[in-house]
Amino acid sequence: MKRAILLFLLLLLIAAGAFAFRFHRLDIRPFHADESVQAAIFRTLWEDGTYTYNPHEFHGPTLPASTWPAVKLSGKSQFAETNEATFRIVPVLFGSALILLLWLFRDGLGMLAVVLAALLAAVSPPLVYYSRDYIHESLFVFFSLATIGCIWRYMRTGRLCWCLLAGVALGLIQATKETSIFVYSAMIVATVFSTGWAWLLWEKDDDGPMLKSWHIFLGIAAAVVTVVLCMTSLMTNPRGLTDAALTYVHWVGRSGDESPHAQPWYYYIRLLFWWQEGRGPVFTEAYVVVLALVGFVASLLPCRFAPKNADIRLVRWLGFYSFFMAVAYSIVPYKMPWLMLGFLSGMIILAGFGATVIVRLMPTKILKGGVVLLVLGGVAHSAHLAYTAGWKSYADPANPYAYVQTYDEIKTLAARVEEISKSSRAGDEMTVKVIWHDNYYWPLPWYLRGLPNAEHWGEMPDNPVADVIIASPMHDVELTAALQETHTMTDYYGFRRNLPAQLWVEDKLWVKYLEDRED
Repeated sequence: MKRAILLFLLLLLIAAGAFAFRFHRLDIRPFHADESVQAAIFRTLWEDGTYTYNPHEFHGPTLPASTWPAVKLSGKSQFAETNEATFRIVPVLFGSALILLLWLFRDGLGMLAVVLAALLAAVSPPLVYYSRDYIHESLFVFFSLATIGCIWRYMRTGRLCWCLLAGVALGLIQATKETSIFVYSAMIVATVFSTGWAWLLWEKDDDGPMLKSWHIFLGIAAAVVTVVLCMTSLMTNPRGLTDAALTYVHWVGRSGDESPHAQPWYYYIRLLFWWQEGRGPVFTEAYVVVLALVGFVASLLPCRFAPKNADIRLVRWLGFYSFFMAVAYSIVPYKMPWLMLGFLSGMIILAGFGATVIVRLMPTKILKGGVVLLVLGGVAHSAHLAYTAGWKSYADPANPYAYVQTYDEIKTLAARVEEISKSSRAGDEMTVKVIWHDNYYWPLPWYLRGLPNAEHWGEMPDNPVADVIIASPMHDVELTAALQETHTMTDYYGFRRNLPAQLWVEDKLWVKYLEDRED
């Protein structure tokens, strides 16, 4: 018991460091499109008290629901008062708390493996970068590992509470993202393969607690109730449950080769092993993958490499789970860099165990210590890459995690529009039109949230006239013909890679703004 408490306190310390690392300058990077859309969804929940699941976009309700207490505690009373950090604190908390979940695996991995895995998770570049994004992925990975951890605790103790908690966490996976189907499938396949492998090695079950069928029934019931309550918005939207099933009809088509996010099968392998664009930095998690492979292979061999306080069955199951998750995500053409967190988190746990295997194989204490130092060196290298990705090159095309990232100039553009509104007689009520060539004008609605008369168009409107127009250059010819007598195109602002935005201002307002600046 003392060792378990000591381990928890150590994990708490590592989690606190991970939180401080992730929390640092949360607003340094502009919102990208997905983040601003999620913020808009939360706005509806906050101001109107309603949430309706959309089976075509935007994922499940756990992210906005988790944001509500965070915004309440922030003391913000108006949506316009919030900033990027107000929302990003939610994935930061889940990304940091992920480390505490490793305590659930203490008697399956061993203390050293748990500590090393915690350190690797604390500074993993993808885990750090995307736990600073207001998207669902950190919550998704947290609930996935919570499910696995609670199931493991139930198998070790036979206590009903762990079975119920596993059911709730299992339901929250579905209530977070549609890619829950990958998690469920990988869990089933891993169970089949790990059981079959144990049979091949003639392994006997230990004398663990007898699992009770009615416990399992109640756990499944807890999962079903969780899904029903979440997807129906506490039974206020019964259609949400149907949409939760029908969503897969949409996602099957979207995940095909016709998707603009289609990538080759080796995309995640490249992300993990070696990613370099031009003269940019090399991003790699290769040493984590190698250590994970060591741990997985060791779990498959008949000889025992595990420490006395570890259980090789858990390691083997995690190996099959992570492997099949990686294969599934690689087969599907639709790929996003943050999707790899689902199997990378499992690899990190395996890597901690793999490091302990190598330590045990070393014949002397000096060599054992040398292995630990090498792993800690890898941790330091990951921390450096995480800082580079999250604080220095956060919008650089050479950064593989900066997927469709908005450029810093959008903040300059938003500040310019706000300054212009102060020179307008209408003030914040001045008219603004965002005229884009498609509906991917986000995150502009977020940065114009303080202007109630801002309109957003995904095509050229019949009447483009407004006090201020922010436009895609693809409409330059049409806007020049419509506005050249009354407006001035003042400048271009970086929006996304190879995509600037034009700022048009009504002539008299522009002159007034320039005069006010001189004063």
